[in-house]
Amino acid sequence: MRHVHLCDPQLDGEGGHYRNHDAQLVREFRRRQIPVTLYARRSCRTACEGLVPEPIFSHDIFQEAARDSQVWPIENFHAGNRAFRADLSRLAAARFTPGDLLYFPNLLQNQLFAVAEWLHDFPPLQRPAVAVMLRYLNHAMDYVQARANKDLIALYYRFAARALHTAQPRCVICADTRELAAAYRQILSLPVLELPNPMDVSAQLPAAGSRPITDRPVVLYQGHTSALRGLHFLPEIIERCRGLSARPRFIVQVQNRAAAATGPLAPFLTRLDRLAAAAPDDLQLVEGALPAAEYHTLLQSADVVLLPYSPRFYGVGSSGVFTEAASLGKVVVVPAGTVPARQGREYDLGTVVADQWNPTALAGAVEIALRDLPRLRARAMAGAPRFRSEQSARALVDKLFAAVPPPEPALATEAA
Repeated sequence: MRHVHLCDPQLDGEGGHYRNHDAQLVREFRRRQIPVTLYARRSCRTACEGLVPEPIFSHDIFQEAARDSQVWPIENFHAGNRAFRADLSRLAAARFTPGDLLYFPNLLQNQLFAVAEWLHDFPPLQRPAVAVMLRYLNHAMDYVQARANKDLIALYYRFAARALHTAQPRCVICADTRELAAAYRQILSLPVLELPNPMDVSAQLPAAGSRPITDRPVVLYQGHTSALRGLHFLPEIIERCRGLSARPRFIVQVQNRAAAATGPLAPFLTRLDRLAAAAPDDLQLVEGALPAAEYHTLLQSADVVLLPYSPRFYGVGSSGVFTEAASLGKVVVVPAGTVPARQGREYDLGTVVADQWNPTALAGAVEIALRDLPRLRARAMAGAPRFRSEQSARALVDKLFAAVPPPEPALATEAA
């Protein structure tokens, strides 16, 4: 590969998994001595592995423009793709060659068609290979289920992906779980490459292996504040675990309070605030998105990582928190029917699976994890090396580069 263009419209700041994910890839491309250019949101003011991104993208991929309750998928598709094509048009075709790869690690149907239309503007000799990660089965999200005509989203994915294959046959559609790849193959009737979720945290391993289990084990909830991640279950889980003989101490990251405090999660945030104020030794709240170093320090503090994730979404979707925690050899609590539960079983990790997605079952799983913590921790540490090697940037790039068709010899010669 001559040059990789990493185009992430979700890269917008210091915290969060988008930056961590992109940093993994930048490091791996540099290790292979492949030049890489990073493109981020226009508001992004932070470097990634010392690489200053070019500020290109104007919108969050989930941003909506819909006004009508019946045709909202149509409105979002046209407005989103129009805006994304305008963003891409800021990049001159002359900077690309057929030996380059454009990799989009986060796109929906509302941006995918824009990539196809934009490539049609390129002279044939200038069209780079393209890889797109479809990371979200967004029409299956809980907030979409009550909407009219939600099935149009799957049709738009099919339409956009097939348009992209027409514009550039050297295109690879990807997903980062087995379940998501299977779902998109059915939707698109096109090949979908399963790639790992690159969250290599091996630099954290010495501290992870040496940390002793304390007399008050830490149960950590970390990441985005969302009902899909079961935040609304936390107050009851914490209350149910108060009387356990292990005397757990909970740490809860409230990453995006301002957005969550005006919606249905507001009363649950209030309950967490009251629990923390009443018993600060039992519950600590950590506010806001954290820089990578602080985020990993917090993850290191955990004896048990609690992931009360919705099986509806995480039955197909990946979890960066789980990938990092499992890579570190952490004991993890998850509900049945999720990708983390399946991966925990297949890699023989220290994972405790709640049989139902409700606070009672999840609190019971936390109790089991605490009661059997030394054995589960040893199992988690033993399973981590294989998991870590297969869920790494190196594994992703190996699989991706093997799947990208080479340019036609005549085109490659002309472009050179």
